[in-house]
Amino acid sequence: MHHIIVNPIAGQGRTLSKVPLLTRLFDAHAMPYTVHETTCAMDAYRQAHTICKNGSAGIVGIGGDGTLQEIVAGMAAAFDGIVPIPLGIYPGGSGNDFVMTLVGSKKKALARYKKKNEQAAAQDFFAAITSNRTVAIDLITVCGMAYLNIGNIGLDARVVRNAIAYKQRFGRYAYVAAVYKSIAQHTNMPLEIEIDGEILKGEYTLVAVCNGQYYGGGLHICPDAQLSDGKMTICLVEKLSKPKTMLIFPSLMMGQHHRLKAVKFHTGKNVSIRLQSGVECISLDGNLHEVIGSHNTTDALRKTDENHFLSPHQLPGAEVGELHFSVISRGINIFL
Repeated sequence: MHHIIVNPIAGQGRTLSKVPLLTRLFDAHAMPYTVHETTCAMDAYRQAHTICKNGSAGIVGIGGDGTLQEIVAGMAAAFDGIVPIPLGIYPGGSGNDFVMTLVGSKKKALARYKKKNEQAAAQDFFAAITSNRTVAIDLITVCGMAYLNIGNIGLDARVVRNAIAYKQRFGRYAYVAAVYKSIAQHTNMPLEIEIDGEILKGEYTLVAVCNGQYYGGGLHICPDAQLSDGKMTICLVEKLSKPKTMLIFPSLMMGQHHRLKAVKFHTGKNVSIRLQSGVECISLDGNLHEVIGSHNTTDALRKTDENHFLSPHQLPGAEVGELHFSVISRGINIFL
């Protein structure tokens, strides 16, 4: 049996309208399935974990990047290493960044999943399921939690946090709408970063640990990232003043950020980030988790108005500022 996990509030509530596009095809081919609706944060994680423990022919996720991150994290947690159950990704969120890398580009993803092509996209997606047409991709784990696309900390994660409040008003443009507020709040992070044994120390504006290439509704943060190369691509933006941070997002939108002197790229199989002081959020495909600097003796720096946006799942080690990333090479098969 196949299991369909849908987040009914993703994409400003548009996901439920996508479910019949698939279920009609399952019914027409007499293929058994069950639909599961999520009800709260981390519910997709729990449902995917339970499904995997009980056995499934495949899981289909209908929602945004955050929903898919919870699903794949739940699936990975059910197994030691490679996930033997395939995952289908039927995007229905505001940004849908991961599928931009998966299908080859932002342009291809937007064309494939735009409204007038919904039926054709559903039929092609279902054909991948019936023919078991899959592609094996890497998973990245941080402190044991898996994600598909990008884990980021710093200015861009603050934008994600601020954008959550704007999603209902601006949809996929919420990320851009939140940029200027986040720049006004900007402070650099004192970090120790270790990439395959090489240690970097300093203050950083943002760090993105990438499997995919796009985030924030199509910003091409890491053009060289590959989904099946067994490595992470790390984008580091070194210390910037508040005025200079205003260069980052326009350059990202134009794909020119690599020209900035402060921007560096690295690749590696094992990455550790140690936050020395302060309180930050790490965004895993849009899902936020709190990270408390190792030199903090209290969590008094937390802002109560931010807690509403945080995942109820605490990453082990994050309470003392430790984030450890690794790669599960070709860790899951994706219907495509």
